[in-house]
Amino acid sequence: MTLMIILICLIAERFLLEKVHLRNNRWLLRYSEWLQHQKLPAWLERGIVGIALLLLPPLLAIGILQHIFDEGLLGISLSIVILLYCLGPEDLDTQISQYTEAVDNGDEANINAIASTIIMDEPPISEPARSQAVAEGVLLQANQNLFAVLFWFIVLGPLGAMIYRLTTWLPALVQSNRDIDFQLSSKQLTVILDWIPARITAFCYAIAGSFEDALYGWRSFQEGRFSEFNDSNSGTLICTGSGAMRLSTLLDEANEGNQLYSTLPRSAMALVWRSLVVFLVILTLLTMTGII
Repeated sequence: MTLMIILICLIAERFLLEKVHLRNNRWLLRYSEWLQHQKLPAWLERGIVGIALLLLPPLLAIGILQHIFDEGLLGISLSIVILLYCLGPEDLDTQISQYTEAVDNGDEANINAIASTIIMDEPPISEPARSQAVAEGVLLQANQNLFAVLFWFIVLGPLGAMIYRLTTWLPALVQSNRDIDFQLSSKQLTVILDWIPARITAFCYAIAGSFEDALYGWRSFQEGRFSEFNDSNSGTLICTGSGAMRLSTLLDEANEGNQLYSTLPRSAMALVWRSLVVFLVILTLLTMTGII
């Protein structure tokens, strides 16, 4: 049943791309602001305690609904709705299409705006650094937007998908800006939840791309590139994914004028789609053998 729900959601999402604005966290922002105005004791708002207090009510509600509608049509519908909501929220494929179109049109303002969204930071102003950063951003975002959500859905059902999505939204809350303990705890919680999915995603990258180059990229990270990344998850994904898509070879070809730099993000997106197929094949095999 899990495999069927995932397939339904992945297919349905392609037909609901114009509705991606519905997958937002405005309700969480309003709920967080309301909670801030309740004049609770300071220790209830800080660090991991503040996170637990914030997330417990919505997660408890979903857990109860998941238990009540464990089977049947209502249970399947609940799983589909929640999984669809937790995917994304932005569609990477659409973003990359918009990015390459902006590059083709020379629209610098749009290029930088889209690149900032994908990288989640200020992009480099020159090529090939900007396109390389966008390609690496795709490798990272694919894990948070897709693979990690699917992993936690497989493990804990709708509750798992919602736990992961809400956790990734915590650093964007006003409370995170006001309380450094809350901010650090939320980021560390995301790193913990990402640890297993990131390595599964990296494995899929290796299978879907150049396995030898992906292995070399992973070894290079393990042997001395730790300081280049914020955490081991991002390092594993970028180094392994860059190797799998042969990023260095693509850069050489672009520098020689044999192709455009915008090929880099497109190649990264192509690797993500192939990796999704690998992920689904593995999930199908596990389902057929009764492991899941």
